[in-house]
Amino acid sequence: MGGLRLVYGGWFRFFHPAIAAVSVLLFVIEYLLVYVSGAIGVLAALASALILYALISVLDVSESLANALEDISILLIYIMLMAGLPWFYLSQSLLIPAVYSLVLALCFWRASSRYPQLGLRGILEHFWLKRVDLKRSCLVGLIGVPLGAIEYFILLPPPPAPFFDVLYFLQCMVYMLFFVALAEEIIFRGMILRSLLEFMDPLPSVLWSALIFSAMHTVWRSVPELFFTYAAGVLLGSIYYKTRNLVGPILLHAVNNVMLLTVMPYIA
Repeated sequence: MGGLRLVYGGWFRFFHPAIAAVSVLLFVIEYLLVYVSGAIGVLAALASALILYALISVLDVSESLANALEDISILLIYIMLMAGLPWFYLSQSLLIPAVYSLVLALCFWRASSRYPQLGLRGILEHFWLKRVDLKRSCLVGLIGVPLGAIEYFILLPPPPAPFFDVLYFLQCMVYMLFFVALAEEIIFRGMILRSLLEFMDPLPSVLWSALIFSAMHTVWRSVPELFFTYAAGVLLGSIYYKTRNLVGPILLHAVNNVMLLTVMPYIA
């Protein structure tokens, strides 16, 4: 009987029903947004957020599980804001900075509410965003070159202009590094994976955070892209956990996106 409890307890820690349910829920909400109706998707995200917070308040869950679920629920707030705000009023050049500034604001709001005693530097250190071993982080970033090429052949995005534009390339580098990659790595690795590591063992933490990362890429309307982003999430999460530093994953993510959008369309 003791052995049965040990096996069950180990499996329960790997496949926790609450984490699994929220992960599947994100896939469902993203599917509704992309394939059914934006309004229905927003309502589903709102209802899910309210129910999730109510259950956390009512049920006797551990602090570490509550923190993990609340960090994941930031994605529900993000979905509602993304689908509900009138982004069409912004010019295309301002859209990415505006959207990902909002993501960063949500991340720092959540972190400051959870750790009110920490200042900005303390929050960055909590995310494992450190200016140490930058040479290794740059080498990690180079992994984004082949990854971006692979993702290109999955999505086949069209070139942004008839000819390669150096200014657009530089703009894309800035946007991807300081907005897209920074914001996504903070929310998926610095927040969600970090809180899962406080609740679960490293392997399931990395796998579940990668699944959540994949769910948020349903917008590409590509099943192969879901598998790619899951594998990329596992890689990014593993690097984050092994190095205890978010800089490498940020650089890898940014290089991947630059290759995908501004390099491969002109050389493939």
